[in-house]
Amino acid sequence: MVRQYQEENVYEALQKRFHYLFEEFENIYISFSGGKDSGVLLNLLLDFKRRHYPDRVIGLFHQDFEAQYSVTTEYVESTFQRLEQEVDPYWVCLPMATRTAVSSYEMYWYPWDDMKRDIWVRPMPDHPYVIKLPDPFHHYRYRMSQEDLAKQFGRFYKEQHGNRKTVCLLGMRAEESLQRYSGFLNRKYGYNGECWITKQFKDVWSASPIYDWTNSDVWTANFKFGYEYNKLYDLYYKAGLKPSQMRVASPFN
Repeated sequence: MVRQYQEENVYEALQKRFHYLFEEFENIYISFSGGKDSGVLLNLLLDFKRRHYPDRVIGLFHQDFEAQYSVTTEYVESTFQRLEQEVDPYWVCLPMATRTAVSSYEMYWYPWDDMKRDIWVRPMPDHPYVIKLPDPFHHYRYRMSQEDLAKQFGRFYKEQHGNRKTVCLLGMRAEESLQRYSGFLNRKYGYNGECWITKQFKDVWSASPIYDWTNSDVWTANFKFGYEYNKLYDLYYKAGLKPSQMRVASPFN
């Protein structure tokens, strides 16, 4: 994929992609991690919806990894509280297999492990929209991989919303890694020739509408529109990290 600069900027291109998504898909939800990319995508999406599709309801999905930076948890909490009357919220706190980089003996650790409640890093969030044991969503399998959980949630969301064509929006960007760059370049199951949309299951798709954004674009949008963001990035900046080095993934990863 050769980088080709267009007459329109990435914000203008994103507005066209939003229009396309709202016309093509009856159900739209966003996977919100608490990081800068999904955060700015969420804010941009809601601004667009309020202007052009005020009667549509957007789903908000958060996959909670239990052991994460406290500032990230605070940001997620404030975001859900701010939007819970406007979106369809789903906060998932279920045991799932997550790769760990801090053990020489275990390949995985399991957030919200129901067999080890006594060593949970923090209390379970207490909201009516939190999905937890013993009442998980359909298609959940005990201790399934985090990737499978995210995909299977799309099937559940579709079934909960009339079995209509559904798309999950992701804050993935090609600039982040060669793997993601290659994923957009070699998209096997695209949608109508669009490299940023891919099929997951029957009538379930995922889309990365800011795939061509840079780090600078993300922070420009946050500044220009005054969006709330994860203040962990401010702490990283004070610690001397470059923007490209700032990650909010769980310390275990």
